[in-house]
Amino acid sequence: MWYKKILKTCIIVFLLYPAYCFKQTYYLYSKALLDLQNKNYKSAIEKFEKVIKEDKQAIDVYPQLIYLYILEDKKDKLKNILSDIENFVNDIETLTNIGNILIFYGYRDLGIEIFEKILKLDNKNKDALLTLAQIYSTTDPEKSLAYYKKYSEIEPNDTSIYLPMAVIEYKLGRVEEAKKYLENLSDEEKENENVKMIEQLISSSTIYQPNYDEEIDDIKILPILFYFATLQGDLDKAEKYLKKIEKIPKKDFLPEYNFYIAIFYEAKKQIPKAIKYMSKFIKFAKPMDDIPYIKLSYYYMLLNKTNEAEKILSKTTKKINSDNIKKLLFYIYLDKKNYKRAISVLEDLSSSTTTFPRINFYLGYCFDQLGDFEKTVYYMKKAIEELPEDHEALNYLGYLYADKNINLDESEELILRALKYSPTNYAYIDSLGWVYYRKKMYEKAEETFENIKEANDPIIYEHIGDVKSALHKYQEALQFYKKSLKLNPKNKAIRKKIKEIEKKLKK
Repeated sequence: MWYKKILKTCIIVFLLYPAYCFKQTYYLYSKALLDLQNKNYKSAIEKFEKVIKEDKQAIDVYPQLIYLYILEDKKDKLKNILSDIENFVNDIETLTNIGNILIFYGYRDLGIEIFEKILKLDNKNKDALLTLAQIYSTTDPEKSLAYYKKYSEIEPNDTSIYLPMAVIEYKLGRVEEAKKYLENLSDEEKENENVKMIEQLISSSTIYQPNYDEEIDDIKILPILFYFATLQGDLDKAEKYLKKIEKIPKKDFLPEYNFYIAIFYEAKKQIPKAIKYMSKFIKFAKPMDDIPYIKLSYYYMLLNKTNEAEKILSKTTKKINSDNIKKLLFYIYLDKKNYKRAISVLEDLSSSTTTFPRINFYLGYCFDQLGDFEKTVYYMKKAIEELPEDHEALNYLGYLYADKNINLDESEELILRALKYSPTNYAYIDSLGWVYYRKKMYEKAEETFENIKEANDPIIYEHIGDVKSALHKYQEALQFYKKSLKLNPKNKAIRKKIKEIEKKLKK
């Protein structure tokens, strides 16, 4: 549809959860996520900052901290962390998340820097090219066109970009060039009422004025000028046009106008009104594209109405085959720990998409949560075959073997590979120490755990206690077991171990 590439759908809810979901041993990280969900932002910031201090390579923490610094208006800290990102973060998915957050919250120039860094790492990154094209369309049209053209070289069959390119050429006063781009649209796109309206505008004698003419009352041109003003960020001017649009007679009021109005209220951060008009657009226009449904579900997520968002997306999958909608549903199911439904969505995605990375890893994780060991191993192995440098999958499978006390040589090899990519990761060091414990290499296990004994993690403390107990260092074992219990008072197994150690000490 005509607006699919014009608007960047920033689904911030994706960024409230880590890109990975491996079995956490990093206690601070998991506690920080809980603080974030409970809107205890100050505490979340403190914990995330400790994680970064210990491990600069913990790249999934950076988007969380940027989001929190923006919410808490900590501009100095935001500046400092972006400097760290420039030096330490080269993961494109993480950088994309960061760039989207910055742009969504008005840090346009900082967002541009992030997306330009992505292009330095991968000069054919389609998301970065489109995002920069869209951003510059309102401030530097020539640069915007240049990015669109680079994108078209990579995706020559994507005709959806010709509409925004036509609009830019029109705004630059190059009407004939604008017409050429419109001619390149697909037959289906040309039939869209909005495309016809824009085509009529471009073909008419009306010349685009950057400052807009408030006196224009043409009901066919007003909505487009209103939409242009909204995209330009000139919301005061857009509001003046909106007052005129609201007076358009019902018989002349096209369903598409509701979409324009919803985007306007989204820009104004008046989410209930955005919901009202996007719902009207969906009801009366019956769009075949996924963007309106994603937008509507996103609005509900902003209001913490996840159940409403889930209902919308679930119903939409029956009408539209959209990978983007399925991805959103997957994240919602994952958050709700509805692993069976999450698996169903992933299996559907695996047969239809190549745009959602690490499907096998997520499948392995979900099956692990359901207690299916064989399928967990199968999908983790597939994840590693697909991406040999996936250190989270390497560690996950290695720890899984160690926890089951099987394939210990392979387990050690997998975890050592993971540590090559993230050498200071507490979780991975814990996994390695646990392998040595399972291999009865207690001294080596003790030496390994010595590096992370200050981790403040209940699982790590329990593991250290087990190693100390195996070495008959019962007093030290008791100290670590008690530390573990303090952090996780519901752990009955730890209470049992403490009683056993106390009996041995009495003897």
